[in-house]
Amino acid sequence: MKKVFLVVLVLLISFGVANKLFAHSLKSTEQNVEVFNHQELSIKQAIELAYPSAMKWDENVQLLNAINIDLEDKTEKFIGYNGKRKYWNISFGVPDTNKYFLVTIYKGKIEATNNLTNQGDSPYPKQEFITLNDITFDSPQLLKKALKLDSVNPGTDWAKGYNFMIQKDPKTNITLLFVIGWNRDQTEMRSAAFNASTGEYVKPNL
Repeated sequence: MKKVFLVVLVLLISFGVANKLFAHSLKSTEQNVEVFNHQELSIKQAIELAYPSAMKWDENVQLLNAINIDLEDKTEKFIGYNGKRKYWNISFGVPDTNKYFLVTIYKGKIEATNNLTNQGDSPYPKQEFITLNDITFDSPQLLKKALKLDSVNPGTDWAKGYNFMIQKDPKTNITLLFVIGWNRDQTEMRSAAFNASTGEYVKPNL
């Protein structure tokens, strides 16, 4: 496709009519790419977008976990292949309380915010919370590492493509970023976990 575009462009230039057409096309393409990129967010981008709404709810809020939602257009062929998704649920809480706040993101915008605190819930301990400083490596980077392991394949139906989740392991105090997919036969879900601070692969405890 790129080669065809270049050939056409050279021909247009040779006839002296390309300048205005190329400028207009380039501006239009940049605008389309910008809109598309803003529709899909990495897990860190989604968290950063959600944080201000959570801070308005409670200034002591911290991140509990984040995961994409499997509600994307199933006709799309390459969902999550760039380490980004359109739908996200970002969960926040206040340490040592039962306060819980959920931010739902769709196409680069906050779609809904919900205070889901239930009086009967147990308090969330401090060791379950994540700070932004814990997240050095983002989902696009760690997807590339997961693909090299050759253990996670994209889903073809339910949980289509590649999916992503982040949460703290309270036992090890490691913030884990999961790349989630399927085995080759599409019969079992598989995941590869990485230390979000160091990017290192974390082997599952068998």
